[in-house]
Amino acid sequence: MWHVSLAGRFGDYPPTDEPGFLAFAASLHTPRLHEIIKDAERVADIVGYRFPTSIQRHYEQVPSFPPGFLVLGDAICSFNPIYGQGMSAAALQVQALQHVLGECRAGSGTLDGLASAFFPRAAQVIATPWTLAASLDLAYPQTVGDRSGLSRERSQYFAALYALAGVDVEIQKLITEVFHLARPLSALMDETLRTRVGS
Repeated sequence: MWHVSLAGRFGDYPPTDEPGFLAFAASLHTPRLHEIIKDAERVADIVGYRFPTSIQRHYEQVPSFPPGFLVLGDAICSFNPIYGQGMSAAALQVQALQHVLGECRAGSGTLDGLASAFFPRAAQVIATPWTLAASLDLAYPQTVGDRSGLSRERSQYFAALYALAGVDVEIQKLITEVFHLARPLSALMDETLRTRVGS
């Protein structure tokens, strides 16, 4: 059984009727997905949804956060769900919170300063997935967003890498592992891989 997701941007969205969905798959830059699904039996409805924008909030820069409160997950950083990073990033934030709570318990024994200790670690957790998602999204000139921290070359590199993944299962596997935070971002910067993407 396969779970198939198609994504579109800037008004070019996959239809939710079966003929339109298959036609959209056939229009992709590689025919592989369409070949796999065109004769498959659909076992569930085709459902569409829209995600308006990715958001990163910098609570680590807030000088004073209300005591007794914290935010986690999408409240800190809301990713484009097509990249499949939200739950992994939230789980890693919880892990960071566990470490901070352990330090509080071993130190003062109170929760004083919990937010100021946690938010910088949460920012570290989301740095990799945010870089990946923003680089891919900002590779499109129609995407609205701050490009000051992301070079055009890096955005183009990630877009080219993602296109290559459509025809190379090993690169797709590597990208999936990095996007799901099982491998470091540096794995996508390997010189051999950069040479392949550039050729």
